[in-house]
Amino acid sequence: MQFVIFIGPHKVGSSQLQDFLYRNYVRLIQSGILYPMIEAEGLSFMVSKAIIGDIDDIPLPVNAREAHNAFAYKMISEVDENRFVPPKHTGLPRTRQMFRAIKKQIEFVQPEAVILASEVFSTFGVISPRLIQTLIDEFPDADFRIIANLRRVDNYLASWHGERLKAGERLHSLGRGGLQSYYDTTHFDYSQILEPWARAMPEADFVLRDFSAVRSEGTIADFKEQSCLNFPQNLTTPAPQNPTMHRAVQEIVRRGNAQLMPEVAQNLRTFLEVITPELDLPKSSDIEMYGSALRAEMFDRFEDVHEFLCDMTGQTPFFANLQNMLRERPIPEAEATAEAVLKLKSHLRCLSDADARTFIENFAL
Repeated sequence: MQFVIFIGPHKVGSSQLQDFLYRNYVRLIQSGILYPMIEAEGLSFMVSKAIIGDIDDIPLPVNAREAHNAFAYKMISEVDENRFVPPKHTGLPRTRQMFRAIKKQIEFVQPEAVILASEVFSTFGVISPRLIQTLIDEFPDADFRIIANLRRVDNYLASWHGERLKAGERLHSLGRGGLQSYYDTTHFDYSQILEPWARAMPEADFVLRDFSAVRSEGTIADFKEQSCLNFPQNLTTPAPQNPTMHRAVQEIVRRGNAQLMPEVAQNLRTFLEVITPELDLPKSSDIEMYGSALRAEMFDRFEDVHEFLCDMTGQTPFFANLQNMLRERPIPEAEATAEAVLKLKSHLRCLSDADARTFIENFAL
């Protein structure tokens, strides 16, 4: 049996892909492709979908929408007692029960292929290679195909840093210490993601994709092609999920997380998420988050990582536009932030939290 495992990492379209796979669960099964649910709530929801048909107006359980994220987090929590499943994933069974649920779906459906998809899989190697070995041991007769979409690291970190700010984390800005904190992590050194998988699965097919090429075709279309599976026609294709925080408001959120009470900071982030698309800000990709000196440092440090990717894929260069890491964007972050603050002040009537309003009114660069 073919197992296709999409291991992310983060901010490469994994949320949209998971959305696509669960929305088309029934049609995929009918075509010999299983995207397995991992616990009772998700399975019950999909049984209802199979019997009743279109139930998209019913709120989708998070354990169905992000089934394999829940699965991966639970696996991690059982090998590392210091790591916990995010609270949004409630009522999860033990991992052995999740594996049993997957195997029973395989037994009764008899699919030609199984898809597992989660950006959390990208952390398995650095947390514990035992996690990868467990997948191999549970499905000893499977042929594995591992797919990863990789972004050029300067673009990726600007998105990932924003994702952490969106979650309320207190961070340094990328241009003032934040960048260096990533150098020794999977978020910069992609070999830490890939090497443990390649070592554990020497016979697996590895498909590593430059995200700039993926984006031009679309995450879902690219996954269909790279998976080499026979997807049916006329599947539901959802819109992109989990949009990246605009670079012009990252510094506002960063300071809010650091200076405001957590509830006020959350209200500020919610307001900015809603209102930012209405501000007519410059393109996020035109805003410079690093500066020339940090870009040169980042480029030099990434050289070994890029060489690893070239060796693993036989593709030189792996990132066709790697030299663009050295190119500064035309709009400095401080300038973009100042423009965002000015435009936000004309929308403060929409912000009900008085402390958050005062924070924006008094914001100074």
